[in-house]
Amino acid sequence: MQQISATDAKQSFGHLLEAAERGPVAIEKHGKVKAIMAAPEYFSSVDKRQATLSERKMARLAQTLRENERLIRHQQLAVDLATLPPAQGRQLVKKAMAVVEQWRTHQLCSSDYIDRWQALLELPLPKLAQAMVSDADSWGPALRQNSPWPGLAP
Repeated sequence: MQQISATDAKQSFGHLLEAAERGPVAIEKHGKVKAIMAAPEYFSSVDKRQATLSERKMARLAQTLRENERLIRHQQLAVDLATLPPAQGRQLVKKAMAVVEQWRTHQLCSSDYIDRWQALLELPLPKLAQAMVSDADSWGPALRQNSPWPGLAP
């Protein structure tokens, strides 16, 4: 940002106006910035930048909300897996394994997700329940986004 003294600003106001058209100009008095002068277009572009930032923040918040909803649904399923009779829990896992097998057969998603879900679904029910809601290996949100549990996918 260009800087100019208050005295120079008074004495050459025309030059100050020209400089302000190119970008903000700081006006100093006794070594301290007392004012900033800028063309109106500068402020409208600032408004556009702020609007873009607001849109990005809203998109991030919406994504966080979706991730939290997925986590809650998987937590509910984890409770079911931990508390249902083992035969019912294994039946749920069997359905999820069938979905993972469809993914593999029809190449519906990345093999990373397929392999990770396959490994999780082979765990004992209590460990599976814990792993489904864990973010320990940083794959938790991604795996919950690509969930083989019918009715739980986004």
